[in-house]
Amino acid sequence: MFSRLIRIIKGGDRRRERRVPVRLKGAMSEYRGRITDVSLGGCGFYADEGGVLQLGDRVTAHLHPPGEEPFDLPAEVVGQDEEGMVYCIAFKEVSPENFERLQDVIVHQALGEAKK
Repeated sequence: MFSRLIRIIKGGDRRRERRVPVRLKGAMSEYRGRITDVSLGGCGFYADEGGVLQLGDRVTAHLHPPGEEPFDLPAEVVGQDEEGMVYCIAFKEVSPENFERLQDVIVHQALGEAKK
C-alpha cells in the first residue's frame, strides 16, 4: 500500500511538497469551486463561474473532504496554470490540527478511499 501511495504522490513537478490529484468541494473566500490537487503546502483550485482571483490575493481556503467536516486555512494565490483555469494556492499557516487533517486527506485521496 505504501509503495502505491509513493508512486501516486511522486511526479514530474518540482514543488517542495508533492501534490495529489483530487476532486473535492472547496472555496477560496467567497468563490466556490473545487480543489483539483492538494499537498501539505497548497492546492489547485478551479473556481465556479464568476470566480476571479488575482495573484497575491489573500484568501481563506475552505476544504470539504468527503465524510468529514470542512476546515479552513489561510492562503494566498501564487499563480495559475498555463490555461488560466486553475489557480495555484499556497497555504500560509497550517496549525498542527489542520496539518493532521491535510495528511489524512492526502492519504485517503491518493489511495482512492473516502474516509468513513
